[in-house]
Amino acid sequence: MKNIGKISIYIIALSILFSILYLKNDVLTASANQWTYTISPSTTPLNKKMKKYKTYSSQTQNYYTIRSYLEKLEVNGGGKLILKKGNYKITNTLYVPSNITIQLNDGVKLEKSMETGNSLKASKSMFQLVAPNIKKNGDLNDGYSGSKNIKIISKGKATIDLKNNKNVNGIITGHNQNLTIKNIQFKNANNGYFIQLVATQNAKIQNNTFTNENSTSKPSISIEAADFSYGTYKVDWSMYDETPNSQIVIEKNKFDQVFEAISSNQFTGDIFHSKVKILDNTIKNTTSYAIVAKNWKLPTIENNKIQSVNGDYGIFVKGTYKPIIQHNQFVKMNIAVMLAAQTGLNEAANSNTVTLGTKKALASNEGKDLREYFMHIEHDSAEPVEKIEITDMNDLGKKEYKVTPESSPLNKEFLLRASYTPQTKQYYALRSYMEQLEKQGGGKLIFTKGVYTVSNVLYVPSNVSLVFEDGTEIQKGDDTGTTVINPSSSIFQLIRPSLSKKERVVSGHGGEKNISFVGKGKVVFNLNYKLSSFAIIMGHNKNVHISNIEFRNMNAGHFIEIDASEDVTIENNKFIDSQPSDRNIKEAINVDTPDKTTLGWSSKWSNFDCTANNRLNIINNEFRNLDRAVGTHKYSGGHLHTNVIIRGNTIDTMRNDAIRVMNWKTPIIENNAIRNVAINNPKKRGILSSGAIHPKIRNNTFTNVGRAVQFIAWKNSGPGEQYDEIKDVLSNEEKDLLKTNQLFNTTESFIRISSVYLQYREPEKITLKPF
Repeated sequence: MKNIGKISIYIIALSILFSILYLKNDVLTASANQWTYTISPSTTPLNKKMKKYKTYSSQTQNYYTIRSYLEKLEVNGGGKLILKKGNYKITNTLYVPSNITIQLNDGVKLEKSMETGNSLKASKSMFQLVAPNIKKNGDLNDGYSGSKNIKIISKGKATIDLKNNKNVNGIITGHNQNLTIKNIQFKNANNGYFIQLVATQNAKIQNNTFTNENSTSKPSISIEAADFSYGTYKVDWSMYDETPNSQIVIEKNKFDQVFEAISSNQFTGDIFHSKVKILDNTIKNTTSYAIVAKNWKLPTIENNKIQSVNGDYGIFVKGTYKPIIQHNQFVKMNIAVMLAAQTGLNEAANSNTVTLGTKKALASNEGKDLREYFMHIEHDSAEPVEKIEITDMNDLGKKEYKVTPESSPLNKEFLLRASYTPQTKQYYALRSYMEQLEKQGGGKLIFTKGVYTVSNVLYVPSNVSLVFEDGTEIQKGDDTGTTVINPSSSIFQLIRPSLSKKERVVSGHGGEKNISFVGKGKVVFNLNYKLSSFAIIMGHNKNVHISNIEFRNMNAGHFIEIDASEDVTIENNKFIDSQPSDRNIKEAINVDTPDKTTLGWSSKWSNFDCTANNRLNIINNEFRNLDRAVGTHKYSGGHLHTNVIIRGNTIDTMRNDAIRVMNWKTPIIENNAIRNVAINNPKKRGILSSGAIHPKIRNNTFTNVGRAVQFIAWKNSGPGEQYDEIKDVLSNEEKDLLKTNQLFNTTESFIRISSVYLQYREPEKITLKPF
């Protein structure tokens, strides 16, 4: 029995021991991919045997040290190697396995050295992205089966310096996946590549600089297939299966004094590099082209700045399927882009596939100091070169622009749209200036004499002054000449173009600001009686000025719609002639809130927060032959328009109440001449008020009006009916001010105040002395 007990104890002990060992092994396995090593230039190899190699010397120490850590990380299954500040001389190729991050700290400099100090022959490359064991065993990679998940990045300022060694390359890829090369300064190549991208899928090359390249054929970044016949891709671990690159992103890099920045000078039959994206790079001082695309499929080359190209073209494209080359800037070169045709029957390259989308993208580019402001597209030798016009940057960035009715768009892409017709050409020209003014943060646009027919909305950004010279007429166009787009119901909306198609992006008074419309001489905004049309729609704006413009020919819309705006001045304008609306309630100037429930505002870019207007000045204008001059016809409960001033205006021949006050706080209506209101209707008013809080209505004259002023309690009906009733609040002093108004030929010689909704009998009366 005692032996049995001892055996049991041993079994339990062994079980515990095995459990501990198993747990320890599990922990080690779990942390395998988390190995991090940090070295400095003085660090010696992790593999101590290397120090005994005949080829180990002070010159090769850095090479063997880094190599030993990469080999250890391969055994570990991956990890991070951090290089501390200092100079590292790399004599021979470092082979990089999967799941590796090589982090170069601030001040690291990797120098390609050709001096080993012994019999070891220095290599022609610094890094090759293949596992050390694959290289050692003579195995071959194909497809995208090679090393994956590799990062070579800098934390600070780090340099890979090829030291002008001839035919030496910095980083050679092959059959890789998920590669990142970031924040590194590459310099001093001599007929070698800084980066040779071959057969790689999902690579990002970001925020690097490439400078001082002495080459007659080698670009900084080469994009190649794994094709032995090129003679440029020479490694002994590739199957040379013609695998192309796929999903390559090259962005926010700087290239200066290089042969070519990014190039596929070689190509393989029907093999295409797919989805190459070249974005937001700066390329200057190339001795040949900046970018060469051959046999690429669906590439995007966008928002790059390319300057001082000594080759014939900034970008040379051949055998490429639906390239998108857009929004780039080209400075100091002959021709910005050439899409070249095949030049011979025996040429292996495919023809370019060019679509309307390709052409539109080309037209969106800009140039400066070019020999030609056209992109060239060769189709075949029998056809003439097609030329796509681009914008001259000398025409941009001005504080002041002038347009004529014949002006063409700054954005030449508009010329290629199916919707660009004789009926829309002026719209597109003016739209292009609005978009440019947004880009540059504002400016002045001067309309020279003539008629401008605007078929669709012009969106006006902040800090813009629109000046209309004598003899200018802006007409509302009602025909686009195409079924692609329909005409709009308004001419101007005060929202920046980039936000105009977005939903609920503006609130409060936080939209566009500092906008003016100024007429010089006789200037007409003509709505041409288009049904439910508007000349100007403002919403969520601040500091808007409209002066010296004659608004004409309204039909059931408004000349000016004002919602959620602050510090608005409308002065010395004329508002003349409208068709009678269904209920004769369409104001020349509508004062409203952006409220979904009242249906008084429909611009989707507003968040419909019911913000009211504040500090609205309507001064010294003329209103004639309209439904109403100024007013509100729906209110948002609790959101009162504040400090509305209507002063010194002439209002003549209205079909309904001339001014409709509704939910206004502390308005001032003074020194206006109101006459001929709803002739033969003794119940219509010069001013009808509901929900005015402490209004000051004084020194106005009312001529040929049924009732001069009437105050009534009110409630929305239909849309907005959920809001409580509103009624006017007048102090005794404010009632006394009413007596300063003058009456000429009015039906009633008193002002009515009715404080109960729908009860109009026995109102309080403020008697005025008729003249």
